[in-house]
Amino acid sequence: MRSLLRLFDRPAVPPPPPAATMSASSSAESAPSSGLLTVEATLQAEVETAATLRVFVGGAAAPVLEKPVQLGPQAQATWFSVHGHLLPNGPVTVGLELVDARGRHLAERTLTLQVRNEGELAEATRASLKRGGVPLAVDLVDSGLYDYADQSLTAWHDQPPEAVEAHLARLAETGQATPDEIAALRHFVDEGYLVLPDVVEADLLTRLNAALDDAVEKKIEGYEWGASQRMHNLHLQYPAIRELWLHPRIIRMLRLIFCAAGRPCQSLTYVFGSEQQYHQDTIHLTSFPAGRMCGVWTALEDVQPDSGELVVFPKSHRLPRVYMKDAEAAKVTGDWTEFGDKVVPRWTEFLQPGSGKFERQIYQPKAGTVLIWHENLMHAGSMRKDKAISRRSIVGHYFAEGSVVYYDSSGMPGLLYEGELPA
Repeated sequence: MRSLLRLFDRPAVPPPPPAATMSASSSAESAPSSGLLTVEATLQAEVETAATLRVFVGGAAAPVLEKPVQLGPQAQATWFSVHGHLLPNGPVTVGLELVDARGRHLAERTLTLQVRNEGELAEATRASLKRGGVPLAVDLVDSGLYDYADQSLTAWHDQPPEAVEAHLARLAETGQATPDEIAALRHFVDEGYLVLPDVVEADLLTRLNAALDDAVEKKIEGYEWGASQRMHNLHLQYPAIRELWLHPRIIRMLRLIFCAAGRPCQSLTYVFGSEQQYHQDTIHLTSFPAGRMCGVWTALEDVQPDSGELVVFPKSHRLPRVYMKDAEAAKVTGDWTEFGDKVVPRWTEFLQPGSGKFERQIYQPKAGTVLIWHENLMHAGSMRKDKAISRRSIVGHYFAEGSVVYYDSSGMPGLLYEGELPA
């Protein structure tokens, strides 16, 4: 009898760990990359299992990030980013280990990422991240990670007038910018944007409009004729749009604005006006240090009245920058209701409708004209009073090489074009 009772005293043997799989990849595997190096992973297990994704960098014994995940038969996508500024330039190994709640090994993967953060801005950013104790790896990117109060990182165009004039004088004296370019830069500083007429050559305009016609005919992203809908990243499919994306005159002017190479992040293509509500890009396309992002808007046809023209608010770039933490708003994961309730009222208050503080300027350029705006400039798409009139245009967003690039509204990292740029 005693021997039988002892059988029940024996500890239960834990079940074996479930079979699990993990795949992972990063754009930084194939090309030297700057800023946040993002790894995307797909996880799966044969049964529902609570697990932890551990991230190791550079062969370190301790993980730099531990991320809880819930596994199951359906594949789950997840991601994390490594602050490349905190690593030496060159190859670095990143190890991923998946363990269950008992710490038992489920799966592992090792990647080799190529780090490239060079230049004065990259060095200043690196030093700031180190001073601030910014974590090496994150699975949510937020403005609270970075020291935006550090005035030593202020972009030249956001500095007091005497510093701005000294900078422009140096550009003139050294021949780094022509008189017309200096005038455009001064307008950018004063008004928050600059206009470059006749940038896009006639042949390129023809090919760009042909690309739009083809995208509409193919109903890319479900596009229906007449919609204000934008089509994303058509530069990946159409050589003409990629040519505009990397146009030498645009890249040159951005280099003068950033004092570093301007690298494109995305492209947005419109056939009709967007009718988008007034906003600042800072909270959506976010740079650290501040002042290192610009929007670039190119007219593919002469913009007509009542077509839903772009509207800019000159001098509004001097308004305070708004980040999600300032508005005490949660990151957007699909529902923009809280964003509308907490962030948009701040913009409305800034503009003070009826006060005359900021002029509402309607933009009606000729085809081939390029507008470059400051990241914090308030802008919008006006109402389309005549729905039959198109407003063909392409928007690109560009960041200074050496900055941290992310989307504060969603907490997601940004991805820059890392290829060659025009001289």
